[in-house]
Order: sequence, then C-alpha cells, then structure tokens
Amino acid sequence: MELDKIIPLQETPKTPYQTSIAVPILRFRWIHAQCFQFELPGGKILMTDPFFPQNPKAWKEVCTPAFDADELGKVDYVTINHSHFDHTANLPDLFKQARPTVICDRIFARELSAAFQVPEACIRPIVPGLTYHFDDFTLNTFSGNHTDLGTVSNFDGGKMFADPENPMIGPLNSYGCLYNTNYAFTLKNGFFIGFAAGVDLTDLQAAWKNRRPGLLLRQRIATASAESYAEECASLGAQLVLPMHQDASCAENSDMNLFAQKVNGRFVQKNCTARMFNPQRLKWYSLESRICLDEN
Repeated sequence: MELDKIIPLQETPKTPYQTSIAVPILRFRWIHAQCFQFELPGGKILMTDPFFPQNPKAWKEVCTPAFDADELGKVDYVTINHSHFDHTANLPDLFKQARPTVICDRIFARELSAAFQVPEACIRPIVPGLTYHFDDFTLNTFSGNHTDLGTVSNFDGGKMFADPENPMIGPLNSYGCLYNTNYAFTLKNGFFIGFAAGVDLTDLQAAWKNRRPGLLLRQRIATASAESYAEECASLGAQLVLPMHQDASCAENSDMNLFAQKVNGRFVQKNCTARMFNPQRLKWYSLESRICLDEN
C-alpha cells in the first residue's frame, strides 16, 4: 500500500448518507385466541394453536373473526400448546391446501389424529424438555400448566367444549387440562421467539433469563392485571411482547390497547426495556431490526 495515496474521510461525500436501514426478521398476524400465523425467514409459514371457527354461533359467543379460511394459504408447521378445542378445532382447514407438520405432545398425539383425521405421518410427537431440529427453526420444549378451570373434564365432553358428533373431544379436553407445552423457537436468522402459556413459568424463567426472547408470546390470563402481566414478561427476559388469548377478558381489562399502555407504563416505571404491542386482529405486521437517524 502506498501511504501517500491515502486521503482523509469525506465528511460530505457526493453520495448522501442513509438515514435508516432495516433488516427483515419475520412477519406475523394474530387471528384469534392463541392462533398466530408467522412467515419465517425463507417464506415458510408457522401457525400456533389453530382456532378460528366460522359460524354464527362462534361469531356471537366467542367473537371469532369472520374471514375466508382459504385465505390462510399454505401452512407448513403447526404447534399445539394443549389439546383443548379452542387450540385445535381448525386443524382440518390447514390440510385443505397442504400437509403441514403438526407438533404436539406425544401423550395426546393419537387422539388428536383421530379427532381431526390428521394423518399420523404429519404429526411430530414431542416430549417437554428436549430439543428438536426442523428445516426452518430449532425447537426447545418446556412443560407448563393450564389455568384451573374449576371442574373435571368428563370423557364425554359434557362439561367443556361439548361436541356430540366427535367423541374424541372428551379425552382431548382432559389431556388439555393435564398437559401444556411451551416452546422456544430459534429461527435460521438467529432470532429467538418464546411462547409462554399457562400459569407455571418457573422452567421458562430459568431457561430464558440469560437468552432474553426477542419476541415473547405470553398468554394474557383473563383475570390478569397490567402490573402482574408486566412482571411476568419481565421475569422471562422479554424484549418485545405480544399477548395471547386476549379474546378472554374481564370488564376491567377488556380494552387491550389501554391494557398495553398500562403494561408499557409499568415497564418504564421499573426501568425495564421490554415493550408490549397489541396487534389488530388479522392484520399482518413486519418485525425488523432497524437503525434510524436521531433527528434531535
């Protein structure tokens, strides 16, 4: 190298400076309950807990969104947190356009297959506490606990989610109260998504305290206050938070935009850098890593 040819940095080059740049991470949308759709790096689609019944009773009683299920497109992966009807009922719709890999606890995999006529070859039974490698992500599994429903799940399905035309719903109800699986997804771009449902977060807190999920999906228990929800998310090392199951609420926390504002206020009060975002149902959002010019 000839040192006499080296020139100083041009503070005002002919080519203008960039004011921002973004690296795409993933796209997502919330559909209903714990049902999210994610477009992963590379274009594959992951869905969690498929439940979006399309009938007048569901529209009225559980406020599911009215939309054309065919608009979902091809789904490549499905994860099941637990086997209750409001986490599994629309599995058959996903098989109209593709044969997704259905990831669920092995304890109820057979009943799930029988109830919804899912081919066994499409089911990947998993066990909590292990690591699984898929083409588009690495999956870590964790045991959790369902909220106390205050009743016994009869095998005939008579007390919860009754469906007289589907006798397998009764056993799935019981399994849903007993077995609850949470997940950590590490995508091919290194991004870490935490999925935390139910009431027991002990294992997740121990596993995630140093990893800090870039995106945390945390169930909003119907009776939760903004303060308790913020504390839970902070204990899991969350950075960005999306609520799940916010379709179930009490009068004092039914306004989810206000709830998110209160949660974020609590984060600020506690000097926590996490932030919650309340997505509008069916709307697609992009998650990016961004640098932007500070105009101040």
